Amino acid sequence: MKQWIAMLLAAAMLLTMTAGAMADGDEAEITAQGSAQITAEPDVVSVTANASVQAATVSEAQTQMSAIIAAVTDGLKALGLTEEDFVTTNYTYYPAYDYSTGNGVINGYQANHTLRITCRDTKALDAVITTITENGMTEIYDVSYDVSTRAQLYRDALALAITAAEEKAAKMAAAGGLTITGIEQITENAHPAARSTRASAPAA
Repeated sequence: MKQWIAMLLAAAMLLTMTAGAMADGDEAEITAQGSAQITAEPDVVSVTANASVQAATVSEAQTQMSAIIAAVTDGLKALGLTEEDFVTTNYTYYPAYDYSTGNGVINGYQANHTLRITCRDTKALDAVITTITENGMTEIYDVSYDVSTRAQLYRDALALAITAAEEKAAKMAAAGGLTITGIEQITENAHPAARSTRASAPAA
């Protein structure tokens, strides 16, 4: 079985529409909700990686960390990533203590450097992880998929949701012997706009 990730973008709209005059001469208001979902295959994947070193002095820790980050970034560039595709999200140095004697004694310094790496080709993820781990960034976490056209896909879902609400309102009006004459209000319902799901398909 071949595994694949799908991004599901959902939208919901609430429409209040006016319909033809009722027997008492007043216009009727009809409120209908429409929803729509669009599924897209992710074309972007991001991963967070951290390097951690300990040395006797801050200077030594910095030297070791600089070597790791230089090797990692060179490796990522060799895979086709640009400097815009990886950013530092955390960079810390702090004392490391030895508690074996009961009282904490500084016996060196711990350094951490965290990168957030974005792959514009999801198929490159394995190569990226291999490169960064082989060059010293051994902590890998927070892998997340996305679509580069998320904004447009969500707008498409909104348009479909409005159409669905309009169709519902028209049927409700027809059932009451009325005709839709206009739209009074359109409200976008607040809810998560997208989520990812994992599915399986027979291997090609």
